[in-house]
Amino acid sequence: MDYRTLLAGVLGVGLGAVLIAAPEVVVRAHTVGRVPGDRGGEYGTDGESNSGIRRLVRGVGAALVLAGLYFGAVAVGAV
Repeated sequence: MDYRTLLAGVLGVGLGAVLIAAPEVVVRAHTVGRVPGDRGGEYGTDGESNSGIRRLVRGVGAALVLAGLYFGAVAVGAV
């Protein structure tokens, strides 16, 4: 059994699960420190991120989960 491939599988599934479960956190972490394009709104309110961006983050998370499952299967010799 190749432990590096198994570790890649575990990390892929873990990171993919985080991206699927909390896409808003990933978008916030990516945009921290950037000046918003529009300055409208009330003081203290956060702008809503685009639902398309959240869908994209979830799609990347699903791809990572699938890749992690494949790497895990290769590591244990199932494929």
